[in-house]
Amino acid sequence: MKPWFIHLIGLLFAVCCTQLYGCTSPPMEQIVIKGSTTMAPMLERLAAAYQKPGHDQIIIEPTGSLAGIAALIQNDCDMAASSVSAPTKLVQEAEKKGISLKAFPVCRDRIVPIVNTANPLNQLSIKDLRHIFSGKISSWKSYDMADANIQIVLRQTASGTCRMWEQRILNGASPAPGHIQVFSNSGVLAAVAENRYAIGYVSQAYLNHEVKPVEITGHDSETALERTLFLYVNPDHMSKTVKSFLTYLHSGSARQIITDSGFVPITHDN
Repeated sequence: MKPWFIHLIGLLFAVCCTQLYGCTSPPMEQIVIKGSTTMAPMLERLAAAYQKPGHDQIIIEPTGSLAGIAALIQNDCDMAASSVSAPTKLVQEAEKKGISLKAFPVCRDRIVPIVNTANPLNQLSIKDLRHIFSGKISSWKSYDMADANIQIVLRQTASGTCRMWEQRILNGASPAPGHIQVFSNSGVLAAVAENRYAIGYVSQAYLNHEVKPVEITGHDSETALERTLFLYVNPDHMSKTVKSFLTYLHSGSARQIITDSGFVPITHDN
């Protein structure tokens, strides 16, 4: 038998093996996580550490916590990252579609009020913050400073951080007129750093030297703005990769990444 004929038979056998028995590697699964901009950089680091070249891919899309949960309900993503517990309205919307959202706690965080570094203010009570962010107090003159209007910097309404602030600080009051809204923690940092009369709030993990954190005083000041950050899933549509990634989050390497990102890993103690 001629060599070229033997080679041809070998090629035909390889093709048949691929077609009939699936000798090729299984296709990569693509997992999409939409939601919290606060969690996005940390999740990107976790995804990069979890993934291996040529294996399943995890894509992070920072759309805002509430937008992420809404996308999960619409089956537009595999997991939703949220810096706040799912609002009742979204839970009810999910239930109407026969979906029972399941939350997986990832880590702990704290929201911190911030001012410009030129601002001499060091402390505020929850009541002070409520009066400032609702507009009841509109000038820094009330705090023995220049008679200048206070510029309020808020997060957009799709933000879990915004919702948390509204619940814990505004407590039903409307935001002060003339406020500005930005998309992310980085946007708040930039707005406050550029305006000596501005005040805003960010995740503790995002604090930097360009702004000044304000200490919250009074009863329950230590826990007033603490929160848990979650990954939400539809338990009826959890792939093996989703389950595997959630399990990975409890590993030692994942906890270190969470810590290095400025958050507190979930343990039996918290």
